[in-house]
Amino acid sequence: MVNNSGNRSDASQLRQSWIKNDGIMDEKLKPVSDILFKSIGNPEGRKFLDIGCGAGSTTIRLGELVSSTASVTGIDISEPMVSFAREKTKTIDNVDFVMANAQTYEFGPDKFDGAMSRMGVMFFADPIQAFSNIHSALNRDAFLAFACWAPVEEGELTDLLLRTALKHTGKPHNDPGAAVGPDAFNDKEYVKSILSSSGFSNLSIETLKIHSRARISPEEDASLNMEIGCAQRIMVDAEADDDTRRRIYEELLTVSKEHQDGDYVGYDRSIHVVSAIA
Repeated sequence: MVNNSGNRSDASQLRQSWIKNDGIMDEKLKPVSDILFKSIGNPEGRKFLDIGCGAGSTTIRLGELVSSTASVTGIDISEPMVSFAREKTKTIDNVDFVMANAQTYEFGPDKFDGAMSRMGVMFFADPIQAFSNIHSALNRDAFLAFACWAPVEEGELTDLLLRTALKHTGKPHNDPGAAVGPDAFNDKEYVKSILSSSGFSNLSIETLKIHSRARISPEEDASLNMEIGCAQRIMVDAEADDDTRRRIYEELLTVSKEHQDGDYVGYDRSIHVVSAIA
């Protein structure tokens, strides 16, 4: 069993991997961002929130989209990622960041006109408390828009990573259901129940296919999939030794080569795009 200090170490390594690969991850997630921002349109208001903002790329993009007198606040629980985001935005006047848990953070009386998140809302210990807190921070009729992953079987990459890691670790596949993690919001009815219970209305969830790709070599892609994603989580849970990791990498490299198209490596994935009104 991995102890708590080990869990913290694994989480720290994962965050550092995200920071190290910030540009690549943004490229991979660009189709998600494009769909999400299309759903937002041209938001009117003076204050907006980016939940689980990570390294701040979507916060910056929202800051470019809103009026010159509006501001955008990104909130994330990771100190390294918030520090990195602040470093990236030193010369941007209408963007700021808060290192805090949106589930419990006291946002104050000055409310937001809209909130968004790209893959940042599936990690709350108590989702209803979290979204109730977010709802309380929004003005009446403010928008909420976020993207989250659809079920594993609807996404090519996750399915490939999952099957490869499980095969070599000998771990059975345990459906995480609504457990905290990237796949917590797979079930659309579960998401609707959370948002309804948190005070949101006019709920809409659309499931869309995307093609996620980046200009990287198969070797870089396989290494990245070893560091970020479900294969990494399975290897940590299984306490995989070096030989097991090597075998997983070799198979993932084969998968990456099969998905190479010129200078790019890409995969089909599925997402839920969620919208609601406060």
